[in-house]
Formats: sequence, C-alpha cells, structure tokens
Amino acid sequence: MRKLRSILVGTALAGALATGVAAAPAQAATTATAGTAAVAQAQYTKHWFSGYSGFGGGESRGERSYYKGYWYYSNGRYHFDIKTWDRDRDRENTFIDFSHHDDRGWHNRRFSTGGHREWKFSYSAKGGFDGFRVRIGEGRSGDFDWGTYHRRSF
Repeated sequence: MRKLRSILVGTALAGALATGVAAAPAQAATTATAGTAAVAQAQYTKHWFSGYSGFGGGESRGERSYYKGYWYYSNGRYHFDIKTWDRDRDRENTFIDFSHHDDRGWHNRRFSTGGHREWKFSYSAKGGFDGFRVRIGEGRSGDFDWGTYHRRSF
C-alpha cells in the first residue's frame, strides 16, 4: 500500500512539474509579446502645447479658460489630443480654433464646450500637411476673448 501511494504521489508530482515546464515557455512568449507591443507603442514622442483665453469682464488669471494638448507623428499621420477647461463657470462657451496648413491652404475647425472636454483627431501627412495653429476663446457668439495662437511648422 505504501509503495502504491508513493508511486501515485511521485506520478502526480512528475505530472505537475511537466505541466509547469511546458507552461513556462508559453508564459515567456506572452511576456515577450507584451514587451514588444509596449516598445512599438512608445516609438513616438509627444510634443506638448497649451494656452489660455484672453481676459474679459474683469476675470483674473485663474478664471480664464485654458487648453492643454499634444501631437505626435505615427504611421504617416499627425495625431492630436486637446483637452479644454472652462474655469469660471459663467455659462459661456469655450471655443478652440484649430487650423492646419497643407498643399491646399489653411483649413479651420472649431470645437466648443461649456466645461471640460477632450478631442482626438489626426491628419494624413500625404497632402502636404506642414503646420498648425490653435487658440482658445471664451464668450457668446461673436464676442470671444481670444487668446494668442500657438503655432507649429514642420
């Protein structure tokens, strides 16, 4: 009986070890794949930019709207991520004017929000994309306290 129990325990132990050894290369391969994906994703550099709206209605520096964003180049495209905050909560909209330049001239996009918002978008480099400018304003339609442009050329 002892011999049978020893043989069963030994067989179970050998089986467990064999399973662990067989699983180790698969686990190592998964770790290597995850590491490669992290390196591939981190091959671009983020370039940061930011700005504030102009002063209006006696606002202090801390009450102005502001934006913070970054761009990076990856796979033939320029990617943008812009976040805005309206800090004075005066029920006026915050506007972002984003213009980009390519072989056909300047193209403008206007984004608006009443509080905090984020926009993500991209442009292909194939059309001669060679620069952008962005500014933030706050107010009612036609009456914006525009900040200065942040400009970038490539």
